[in-house]
Amino acid sequence: MKTLNKVISVFCIMIMFGLTSDISAQDKGAVYGVSTLGDNSKIVDVDIPESLNPGEEYPASITFINTGKNIWDKDDNYLLSLYDQSDNVYKSDVWGIKNVNIPNNVIPGEKAIVIFKIKAPYEPGVYNSKWAMTKDNNYFGEYSINVTKVNGEAVPVVYSVEGNESRFISVSIPENMNAGEKYKVSVSIENTGMYPWNSSEGYTLAPVQQSAAKVYADWNSTPVALSSTIESGQISSIEFYVTAPPSAGFYEMQWMMKKGDSYFGQASDKVTVNVSGIIAIKELPPGTNNSSYIKQQIPNSVSFNEELDVSVTMANTGNTAWIKGNEQLVVVDKDLKIQSVNMWGIGYIQLPENIQPGKLVTFNFKVKPNEIGSQHFQMMMMDKDGNLFGAPSGSVQVIVKN
Repeated sequence: MKTLNKVISVFCIMIMFGLTSDISAQDKGAVYGVSTLGDNSKIVDVDIPESLNPGEEYPASITFINTGKNIWDKDDNYLLSLYDQSDNVYKSDVWGIKNVNIPNNVIPGEKAIVIFKIKAPYEPGVYNSKWAMTKDNNYFGEYSINVTKVNGEAVPVVYSVEGNESRFISVSIPENMNAGEKYKVSVSIENTGMYPWNSSEGYTLAPVQQSAAKVYADWNSTPVALSSTIESGQISSIEFYVTAPPSAGFYEMQWMMKKGDSYFGQASDKVTVNVSGIIAIKELPPGTNNSSYIKQQIPNSVSFNEELDVSVTMANTGNTAWIKGNEQLVVVDKDLKIQSVNMWGIGYIQLPENIQPGKLVTFNFKVKPNEIGSQHFQMMMMDKDGNLFGAPSGSVQVIVKN
């Protein structure tokens, strides 16, 4: 820590004597260095609170600029990671999370806003919250130097279902399936509770049934028995097979640990599976456009006039292809009316390619909010004649901060 203080002191002296003109991030990060592969980063904004209550959750965010020479590929082990974990004397995952996926690929010169949920420790005290970018577990660029004070009485850890708790790691499932066929699924999960899990005592990995979802055997209603005991602190990949529903469509899947009839712990991410590819909608007249909303990614809190990446995924559930240059994604207000001029600073979003019936398309674009406060965000498909069709995306309120 003495070495770090010396580095910061030298850097501050350099600023005082005008040896560098870039001081915008110095209250948020300290220089760590360029990696041997040429990766580098600059912190331009950090939203990590100075104080929290024991056990309180908070949607933190850190905004980076890729100042290196390489693309940060989200599928190539570029992560936001807790820095200098030994500084956190209580535990290395003191905030309930150690590594965070970046939301998209980031080319040199572009910004990336990484949003993640932290959970304050249950023991009061002063905790470091230092984060930096990593590639293959090697740190590079600037790291945040935030310190958070956890106030109040010490709160005992509360385990659900008599001492059981779990942390979701990952899920592997095919995105496309044929109706009625079997497919292998793998869910990785950590036993963060007090006791081992085994099938003889009623522990299972169970589907979380979505509201209004139709129930199918061996798909979203059958618990998965554990093939071996999972000890406390152990990470295990639970593998099993599912049978795709008999009807074509888009289906959401999610899993969670169970003991007996009671769920406990952290649920897996929701995944969307396209069953049978082409969806025949016989009740629609030929040449009819239709769409279904699948998912979207937009932060729940952003800065005024800050450019950020957003994605919206829609499905073509009509019986005619969407043609690039014809069908578009547009912003709509709360009454589902087109807002061609809007506070998000976006116009009509073009298709990346032609989309056949039964296929998914993800629109990736940037927004730049120009009004402060709680702002409505929602989008919908529009045909070449300017008519809206299908289901809108999820209606969300985003806090735009000054």
